[in-house]
Amino acid sequence: MKKLLFFLSLYTLYFILPTPVHAIVDPLSVPNNKFGIHIIQATPDESSPAASLVNSSGGDWGYITVIIEGKDKNTGKWQEFFNDLRRRHLIPIVRIAAVPDGNVWKRPDEGEVGVWADFLDSLNWPTKNRYVTIYNEPNHASEWGGIVDAKNYAEVLDKTITALKLKSPDFFVLNGGLDASAPSQSPLYEEESKFLSQMEKAVPGIFEKLDGWVSHSYPNPGFVGSPDGVGKGTVRTWYWEIQQLRALGVTKNLPIFITETGWKHAEGINYNSSLPTSDLISKYYEQAFTDAWNSSNIVAVTPFLLSYQEKLFDHFSFKKLDGEGKDTYYPQFQTILNLSKTSGKPVQENKGKLIKGEIYKSIVAGQSYDIYLTFKNEGQSIWDGSTRLTTLQGGRELGIVDQVIPKGITVEPGSEYTFSIALKAPEKGRFDVKLNLFNGEKQFNNNFVSFTTEVKLPVILQVLSNLKWKNSPAGEYVLRVSGVIGDNSQRIDLDNSGKSQEIEARYLLPDYAFDFTLEKPFYHPITVRKTVEPGVNTLDFGTMQPSLLQAILHPKELWQLLPFSN
Repeated sequence: MKKLLFFLSLYTLYFILPTPVHAIVDPLSVPNNKFGIHIIQATPDESSPAASLVNSSGGDWGYITVIIEGKDKNTGKWQEFFNDLRRRHLIPIVRIAAVPDGNVWKRPDEGEVGVWADFLDSLNWPTKNRYVTIYNEPNHASEWGGIVDAKNYAEVLDKTITALKLKSPDFFVLNGGLDASAPSQSPLYEEESKFLSQMEKAVPGIFEKLDGWVSHSYPNPGFVGSPDGVGKGTVRTWYWEIQQLRALGVTKNLPIFITETGWKHAEGINYNSSLPTSDLISKYYEQAFTDAWNSSNIVAVTPFLLSYQEKLFDHFSFKKLDGEGKDTYYPQFQTILNLSKTSGKPVQENKGKLIKGEIYKSIVAGQSYDIYLTFKNEGQSIWDGSTRLTTLQGGRELGIVDQVIPKGITVEPGSEYTFSIALKAPEKGRFDVKLNLFNGEKQFNNNFVSFTTEVKLPVILQVLSNLKWKNSPAGEYVLRVSGVIGDNSQRIDLDNSGKSQEIEARYLLPDYAFDFTLEKPFYHPITVRKTVEPGVNTLDFGTMQPSLLQAILHPKELWQLLPFSN
């Protein structure tokens, strides 16, 4: 009776009390789609059907569990895969693995902790939470260098947690899933509750350092157990494990990630009549998802395995062997696909950096401007029709309205997009303008962009110049202007004294420097650079030199250039 009361109190604490998570984001604090699948290959051949499966029937942003081996730290490959997951709305749970040595996985070397932290931090993850599970079933000797060693695994786990958290607090660190059905048979196996106890003794408080708990809730014995099974070695192993942690004094309510589970089916390379058929397995999955795994504290369930076309795991595979008729997948695929799901909304870092453009510090009263601001996507989200540039301050007075990325255009992390802003200067005033990017109603995480602009009187130009060997420079010239507003040109006339009339140049921005080039046929152009001010600005180009080589094929023009032609 006392045991019953003890477990009932555990049940109440676990399911009734709030479930705080000490990572940056609690995955259960936002809409979450717990459906997932375990894959082997980091390719679109697997991510595409995975997305079709877990994001079906109202679902979005489901999960995949994927392995990265120690010898496969190719940043380019994995970044492209993460980009693919981002496009398909799949959240990766990465299981780091050591290096295989025959039938045994080597223990990680001392330096591997830092190497893993550097590599995983170098990737732009699809979501803010970076889910990492640290190795696999270390209570099997074959998974830990040939000898079960709970103390060593606890120490490696502790160091890896520290290294990852030092790189980024966004790492959501998970244990390596354990085999709950393993016997206590040293040095090849260790029973899970003993293994957990040895870990806690070796590194006190090790489980409190985790952000979540990974469970391999297989329906044993033989991977053919009932979906009604309760306790250790069943589809509810996850709950038994939490009870073991509570008995060890763990008070942290760890959200659950069932990264491996599933039944063996009769179909495979060789039909095994002792196993249940895939039709029956299909019903098992439906019952498990609606009952055994229907806890509000389960973040993800990623059954093992989407596709395996060779011996060893062919009886777990959701995908039929290549060439087995037109139906590509066994019935459990369609059953899970049809189950009602949640549209997940995981937190992503929305960041954009202004890399080109500005709102001018000085503008001319009554003048209209087209401003181009180019932002680089430095976050995790893909910008689309829900992304807009908004003025937080000073926009209304200048006639600035929100600019939205047109539908059909996407801007992935690392890419750029240029917003075009129409601005009209009022008659006077000084304005502080603040802008930022938004995704829907949520402002981006970066600091807003700020400018100060002041309305001023227009720029007035007066040009001075002479022509070598000529008594009078009177005539038609071209004045070209280049600067922040782009390129412009206009015709001007100089009188006999080499002076133009005063020209109002409303397109010029006061307090900005421009390159002014004076041109006249068969003379060398002259360029001067000048910062212009409101009011009259004199542009003195000095004496223009004749271009005799240019005029040599034009006798009449050549004659007009010479001194005695006056």
